[in-house]
Amino acid sequence: MKIALTFDIERDIPTVLDTYFGVKVGLLKILQILDNFNIRGTFFCTGNVVEHLPEHIKLIERKGHEIACHGLNHERLNQLNFKECQEIIDQNKKIIEKTCPNSEIIGFRAPKLRPPKFLFKILSNLGFKYDSSIRSPEKLKSYQTKDNQIQEFHPSNFNILFRLPQPMGDSLIRKWIFKKEVVILLFHPFEAIDMKNLIFNIKNVSGIFKNVFFRPDRLGHTGNKFNTGLSNFIKESISRKAEFVSLKQLISE
Repeated sequence: MKIALTFDIERDIPTVLDTYFGVKVGLLKILQILDNFNIRGTFFCTGNVVEHLPEHIKLIERKGHEIACHGLNHERLNQLNFKECQEIIDQNKKIIEKTCPNSEIIGFRAPKLRPPKFLFKILSNLGFKYDSSIRSPEKLKSYQTKDNQIQEFHPSNFNILFRLPQPMGDSLIRKWIFKKEVVILLFHPFEAIDMKNLIFNIKNVSGIFKNVFFRPDRLGHTGNKFNTGLSNFIKESISRKAEFVSLKQLISE
């Protein structure tokens, strides 16, 4: 079994908040967990975070993790035309390459996992080798993949399991994740900090309502509980002889 831990490096809950506590604090906690187990992950970075907190992104590179693209400011690319999308992804790639010159940027993930149908043509034009935006092989059929040598790594929608109350979360992880040959897990740095403080400080009342009632997992099981859950998952995976890989490693294989 192979497991890829991937992280979308963006501001805290895009469209709801405009803060960077997750990157400033949560990212460091995540990097420490990966250090503890000598694991390398894949970090999909938005251009605005790279420009806002370049030293944090350089730290990811120094620790030997893979860095990939995630748009400029977490835009919904499926609402834009071909030229607009290509300009955004090209600029995202150039910003990262300037900040992290020792990294080969070959991977992309669309913000909100909402890629445009023509994404593979853009990625091919810009020299990318893989995408990780489309949830399933079935959904991939509706995208224009012909003649574009881009490999798709489907992100598994299991990250919410790590924020569920225990032992329910552990039980579901064992039931679904450990039965697969390859699992690509998607996380965010803000999950590694206590989201209650951020959410209840939202000035927009509707923003609080949406997060409390539609995303209750963001309230009680982020921060230390999430970090403990992720660490325990890694320990159990290692005990089951799972191999942790970056997405770039899957391409080479």
